[in-house]
Amino acid sequence: MANKNIYLVLQQGGSSTEMYVHACETLQEARRNIKGCEEGAYHTSQPISVPAALKKVLLANPKAEQQFYSLLEDCVSQAVQL
Repeated sequence: MANKNIYLVLQQGGSSTEMYVHACETLQEARRNIKGCEEGAYHTSQPISVPAALKKVLLANPKAEQQFYSLLEDCVSQAVQL
């Protein structure tokens, strides 16, 4: 059975305003991603569950996926600055 959700992990980059988004297929993968970031001294969010259908839509258009993640990173970076 296919996963109904994917998990996003937001990671703080090298500065307080740099943010990156990691998309993970499973909750376990998201937790491993968080652990790896913590070992590198990077702060992360908890896993954020989103519908897997979103990934299917994004993958239908190669540019859409990159634009979506870039937009999400920009939104989070702006929110951090508030």
